[in-house]
Amino acid sequence: MSDGGTAGCCCCCCIWTCLIVLVLPITLISLSLKTHNPRISVEDLYIPAINTAVPSNATRLNTFVFIDLRLENRMPLNGLRYQAVNLTLSYGGAAVAEGAVAGFYQGMMKTARKTAVLQTRGMPWDEAFDRIARGLTVDVAVEVAMAVKLRRCGAYMKRKVVVAAGVVSVDGSGEEVDEKVVRLK
Repeated sequence: MSDGGTAGCCCCCCIWTCLIVLVLPITLISLSLKTHNPRISVEDLYIPAINTAVPSNATRLNTFVFIDLRLENRMPLNGLRYQAVNLTLSYGGAAVAEGAVAGFYQGMMKTARKTAVLQTRGMPWDEAFDRIARGLTVDVAVEVAMAVKLRRCGAYMKRKVVVAAGVVSVDGSGEEVDEKVVRLK
C-alpha cells in the first residue's frame, strides 16, 4: 500500500514540475511580446491670458500656457525609454505654442506626470478674448509626438514614433471646462 501512495505523489510532482517548466515561461514570453503604446492624457491646461477673473493687464500680457501631462505604461513586463516628448498647441488650425519635455525612463506598469510651460506665438488673442466675453469656450488642440524605445529583457528594442492628439476646451477661468482628464488618441 505504501508503494501506491509514493507513486501517486511522484506522478503529482512530475505534473506540477512540467506545468511550472512549460507553462510559466510560455506565459511570461507571450506577455512580454504583447506591446501597447503609452496612454497619454492632459491632466490640466491653464492659459492665464484668458482668465477673466483677474482683470489686470499683466494677466492679459502673460503669453505662457501651462500643461500637465500624464503618461501611463500599461505593459506588465516592459519598460519604456522616452526621448524628448514634443508638445504642439494649436488654435484655429494654426500652431500657437511648441515645447518639449526631456526624455526619461518609465518602468513597468508605472505612471509619470510631466509638466511644461510653453510660450505662445501668433495666438489670435483678440478672437480668443471675444469668444470668452460672449460666454463661449476656446478649443485648443494638443498634439504630443515622441519616440519610444521598448525595454525587453534588459535590452532596448527599435524605437517607435508615437503621436497622440486631442482637443481641450478652456473657459473664462483660463482652465479646462470639464474637470475630467482629456485622453489623447
